[in-house]
Amino acid sequence: MNEVRVTERFRSEPREAPALSLPLVSVIVVNYNYGRFLDVAVDSIFRQTYPNVECVIVDNASTDESPAVLRGIEARYPKAKVVRRAANDGQTPAALDGLAASSGPYVIFLDADDMLLPHGVSSHIFVHLSLRVHVGFTSGDLLQVLNDQVVLGSEEAFNRVICANRGVKADSVRPYRHATGEALGAPWPEEGFDRSILDRIRFVEPMTNEWVWSPTSGNCFRRDALVLFADNPALGGLRTGTDLYFCLGVNAITGSVLIDDAIGVYRLHGGNIYSKRPQLHNVLSYQPGCSGDSNAQAKAVLVDHLIDRAAFFLQRGWTPFDYARLLRRIDCSDPDAGPLSPRWSARSRVASVLVKRFPEVAPVLGPWITRGLMFASGAPWPSVLSARASRQAL
Repeated sequence: MNEVRVTERFRSEPREAPALSLPLVSVIVVNYNYGRFLDVAVDSIFRQTYPNVECVIVDNASTDESPAVLRGIEARYPKAKVVRRAANDGQTPAALDGLAASSGPYVIFLDADDMLLPHGVSSHIFVHLSLRVHVGFTSGDLLQVLNDQVVLGSEEAFNRVICANRGVKADSVRPYRHATGEALGAPWPEEGFDRSILDRIRFVEPMTNEWVWSPTSGNCFRRDALVLFADNPALGGLRTGTDLYFCLGVNAITGSVLIDDAIGVYRLHGGNIYSKRPQLHNVLSYQPGCSGDSNAQAKAVLVDHLIDRAAFFLQRGWTPFDYARLLRRIDCSDPDAGPLSPRWSARSRVASVLVKRFPEVAPVLGPWITRGLMFASGAPWPSVLSARASRQAL
């Protein structure tokens, strides 16, 4: 038998294992005149037990002590990125500026008057990496704090889902453990992390128009899910309602997961738009339609976007029938309806848009599915039957 020799030319040493890092999480803080809370919010980001976090602060042309506070933050945390806007155009444009200035595949929008608990980011990422169903975002519970005192330990929206025992899926997780070794860094999750958090998650189905999540600061999005909705030009005019737009939209397409554990703090100070006081059963904690309430407009902007992107989503697995069901489910009243608009148009943004844009939408969903959606949404038969399709699709 001939001996096979390995020449020096082909001899190689074992290669060092590649350094696999945990995903970068971009925490984006949008601030307007919350200088008195800003230090605490930013400190909570840099005190996370999770090892790979970036902090982006977007200041919306604040007129209080925020500029001085931001200079102190930049001196204390050189890695913090600060985006200073020339004008306050609202929460949504500022959030989009922060998204553009960040780079992590996971994104948290932290209100400047809130804070994250030390394990908050770890909880989100542990759940994301352990899921067998790859949802667009996770939503963790928030403590409600008044005058630095914890007055409530859970969100009302969470309580409805958990108490109803909705969203439980068997065999939906495989607990994640990051690879160890010198080249790969320290073990993660960190020692003492509560891995039983996977026993306290609930899936939210896409076919819902009910708000079941935490406010802005409790949510951790996949960037690729946000991108599906961030290119809507109408967002430039949406001052508030950012969390409603993204949560309802992303969930409609990808689903989401609730984490029944507190990951942050929602601070109540009297200046909040949607929570003027701690939640109390059967008592609204805010005044619908008050100054700054853009929820109705956010829902309408979302409906428009889903109609505009129908062809895009149909190419990615949706059937026309199921997509029509989704539009019907996500429908809302039309805030742009004038006093002379017919009642059916004011009641349904979907019907109002489809009557005007039938020639564009029908080639995508199909003429009869589009007509059925129009009728189910309240459009009268004469308007439904008189609609005519064209060859031009969305």
